[in-house]
Amino acid sequence: MTDDRCNAAMPRKRSICISTVTRNRPVMLQNLLASYAAMQIPDDVHLHFLIIENNEEATLQAVVQHFRSQVPDISVQYEVESRLGIAFARNRALECALAGEHDLLTFADDDERVEPDWLVELLAERDRFDLDLVASPVRCAPIAPNASFAAQLVWAGLNRRNRRSEHKATLKRQNNEANRILLATGSWMGSLDFFRRTGLRFDNALGMAGGEDWRLCRHAWELGAKTGWTPLAIAYETVPLERLTFRYHFRRDRDNSAVEICAKLANCRKTTLLRVPGSIAGRVLKLCSYTIAAPFTRGEALIRVAACMGSITGICQGCFGKTSSHYRQTTGS
Repeated sequence: MTDDRCNAAMPRKRSICISTVTRNRPVMLQNLLASYAAMQIPDDVHLHFLIIENNEEATLQAVVQHFRSQVPDISVQYEVESRLGIAFARNRALECALAGEHDLLTFADDDERVEPDWLVELLAERDRFDLDLVASPVRCAPIAPNASFAAQLVWAGLNRRNRRSEHKATLKRQNNEANRILLATGSWMGSLDFFRRTGLRFDNALGMAGGEDWRLCRHAWELGAKTGWTPLAIAYETVPLERLTFRYHFRRDRDNSAVEICAKLANCRKTTLLRVPGSIAGRVLKLCSYTIAAPFTRGEALIRVAACMGSITGICQGCFGKTSSHYRQTTGS
């Protein structure tokens, strides 16, 4: 009887599902999992690790087994989602977390590593404002010193652009406007009660295209989600050399724009077509300004030039119904 009373008085630990979606990046995944193993665990929290391999068959048994040996006191779940597409994989993680009756779900990408206090800071921000969704910065990890000059130029521009975006988000947070920041799942925490209550899921219709996280954030806002952002939970992304080209950034924005314009056409074709000329004109003006600024911005404006040209191309392609398969090929290892 005494033991029963003591157990009843003890508060239940919240359960956090630390989820990772991965495909064809075993080395990068190991780096992320090693950073998870070194991560600080918040007080009164129970952790559960979830690894979703988006592949036709399981290939990561050895990697997962090694990670289990690094975290012997924490459960590790390994699942395969055979339907290729990042939205399918994220939804698989979400369904597993809901089935496991966890309270919170996090995402970090398989090409990242997280700081030791990453989870502590994400949870602190979520609890401070009772948020449904919260995210934080993903910074560029340092580039290899022996990388080519062109790769270093692209990395410098990408890093500069990312830090500028982080600064803008920090200012919004300081001005109590964190609820207006579009949240990406590279460093993210969600309350599973919100997903249980609303039935919100990532959009499987995107197939092999990206942008599923921003679309989910917009839908969450429509459903009344309380969202926020913290500059204190830091993750670092290793940018593969394959992404350190202007061609890659052209293709990425081309594909994202094609997906968005196709979605808008499906919802309201006439209005979208009327707005297309203005959208293209605005991007042409930006393209001119970025071109003028290119000599003075250490690669940042050049990336924006490539991305802007890609976006214009994507809008045109989307108007003719061309969709994206941006994530059919993975970069890194």
